[in-house]
Amino acid sequence: MQSMHYHNPVLLQEAVAFLAVIHGSKYIDCTLGGGGHTAEIIRLGGIVLGLDQDPEALSACPDLQGLTKVRSNFSHLTEVAGRYGFSPVSGILIDLGLSQHQIDSSHRGFSFQKNGPLDMRMDPDLPHTAATLINQLSTNQLTRIFKDFGEIPVAKHLSQKIVSQRPLTTTQDLLKIAGKWSQQAFQALRMAVNDELGALNSVLPQAYELLSPSGRLVVISFHSLEDRIVKIEFKRLFEQKSVTLLNLKPLFGEKSAKLRAYVKN
Repeated sequence: MQSMHYHNPVLLQEAVAFLAVIHGSKYIDCTLGGGGHTAEIIRLGGIVLGLDQDPEALSACPDLQGLTKVRSNFSHLTEVAGRYGFSPVSGILIDLGLSQHQIDSSHRGFSFQKNGPLDMRMDPDLPHTAATLINQLSTNQLTRIFKDFGEIPVAKHLSQKIVSQRPLTTTQDLLKIAGKWSQQAFQALRMAVNDELGALNSVLPQAYELLSPSGRLVVISFHSLEDRIVKIEFKRLFEQKSVTLLNLKPLFGEKSAKLRAYVKN
């Protein structure tokens, strides 16, 4: 299947099981990717609105019967769901991982293991690339990005080295400077370019409001900063008795994946 070549979804069966798909009910896949999760939801009888801000992902995802594909960042979830008649819905899935296709595509600049431009935009229409940040931000601004999003203990020293050797234009340029901190540095820049934590903070309350009573939200995160945001929001809703948590501790999968889920009361 075409989507499986694009991206093999992590925790596929577990995520769909937590959604408890009801035949004929509506679901939203906030991160469509190659459509792996969505294909399984549709196989079980669900009707899906699939969002993705990456046009390459939308092109790779098959045109499945029962799927409406929309190019959008999930921070606009309420507006998109309303426009397509997906409000309320029985379940929402948010998979925060990069697809293997994005990592393998050197022209996207996501991976320090492949030489390409310092881009890192999930949406190619975003105004700033990683190169923009690397070459224009001050030492203090870069330090904040590397410290907050990459949790790099030598963030200031790394930022000073980058500023002293600018301009940097390729992933290999950054790799040479970042060395053993390359994975964290690339992650930090990608999160900053795409405002990933801002979008996550925005979508979680929207998802709750869109769910019908007994509707379910499933979130798969891949690092501690994302998981912390999800955990705090789930705890807040639980303490308000607005939701019932489906797993008190996260379910773990490959690539450091953590799955959390709740059902709306």
